Amino acid sequence: DLDELDKIADSAIRLVREEGSINDATTVDLKALTEATVEELDAAALPATLDAAEPAWVKASPLSLKRALRNLISNAATHGGGAHVALQARDARALVVIEDNGPGIPEDLLPHVFEPFFRVDPGRGKTANGAGLGLAIAKEIVERLGGSLIIENRREGGLRQIVSLPQVTR
Repeated sequence: DLDELDKIADSAIRLVREEGSINDATTVDLKALTEATVEELDAAALPATLDAAEPAWVKASPLSLKRALRNLISNAATHGGGAHVALQARDARALVVIEDNGPGIPEDLLPHVFEPFFRVDPGRGKTANGAGLGLAIAKEIVERLGGSLIIENRREGGLRQIVSLPQVTR
């Protein structure tokens, strides 16, 4: 329907814009950015908590990185019953770990989660906002920053999303 096509087009446009914003990179306080993102989503009635946050600095476009984190945390809050976020500084890497207690993703579908328009349950589109581009956009942003994004099922249930970015000195 037209409303869904509008959402798809808007998401696709944002993805294209992301490719051109790499020149906006600056040194970013990842702890402050993560805290602000969690607070915004929680205030918007998407259950999210920051369980732990170590200081970390990365080179990024603040708006792009915030969009990536917002997409990931929002997915956990929406589909996983709430997002639990932790920021860890490990050697030369900053790790943002987002966990939820949702149903997880069937193992055979995990390799497809970053494909544009992917949905675990196609019926979700009728009840959840978005066009299925959030994970593709997040992965694009993180990888452009020299990082990686891993999504895995947790043994105890739910998902774990791990964003790994190179740290820089302040």
